[in-house]
Amino acid sequence: MELLFARFDSDKASPHTPAMSEPWCSIVERFRELGSLENDAYRVATSGIEQIASFVAEGPLKAALCGWTSMHDLCIQQSDVRPYSGPYLRISPLRSGLVEFRYIDTAIANRQWQRVEPANRAVKRLQAFLEQLRWVAPASNAANDSAV
Repeated sequence: MELLFARFDSDKASPHTPAMSEPWCSIVERFRELGSLENDAYRVATSGIEQIASFVAEGPLKAALCGWTSMHDLCIQQSDVRPYSGPYLRISPLRSGLVEFRYIDTAIANRQWQRVEPANRAVKRLQAFLEQLRWVAPASNAANDSAV
């Protein structure tokens, strides 16, 4: 019986547990498929998240960010560690057609950074988040550094 509980105890997970991020191309495809579900407004929100996944998958962020999906949410971490084992950004489609961004770095919901954006501004919000938390070097700085 003790062995059964140990398998589900996250504190006792093996340090050799493989990371569980998903390839960005798979994440893009998942949100493309979700776009055919639900009502029109939800479809718009889902397309905003698909745009984020495509933006990451098709650029330099692909190697810098690790992502996975949870139901209809896109979750992003800085490193390829077990999902939910550290701070992460959760991006969720809302039935209103908006996209919610929530940085989960504490279990206290009202202390979590949170923004809601129209789907057509989702990529801009991700870029602002990444710059604000300095998860990746700004593209302009990287270009300046290589010129020196």
